[in-house]
Amino acid sequence: MLLGAKYSSPGITISIGDLNVDPNHVHLVRVMTNHGERRLWAAATLREEAVSRVLEAIPKGWSARLLDDCLKPRQGVVLTMVRGEVRELAR
Repeated sequence: MLLGAKYSSPGITISIGDLNVDPNHVHLVRVMTNHGERRLWAAATLREEAVSRVLEAIPKGWSARLLDDCLKPRQGVVLTMVRGEVRELAR
C-alpha cells in the first residue's frame, strides 16, 4: 500500500494512518448461525459499533451478541487487525 493510499473492501475503508489498532478496541462478538452453530468474531471497532459491524459481515438471519471480554494486546489477532475490521476467529 502506498503512503496516502486507501484500501477499500465492502464496508471497510482504511488509510495508512489507520493501521495501528488500539487493543482496547478489539471486542469479541458471539455469532449464532441459523443452524444454531456458535462462532466467535473479533471487531477492531468502538465497543458500541462491534455488533453492527459484525452483522454487516455475516449472512442475513444470523445473530450477534457482544461479549464482555476484549482481546489482550499481545494476542496475535490484535497485531494484524486494522481499525474497522471484523473477522471470524479460527474455529
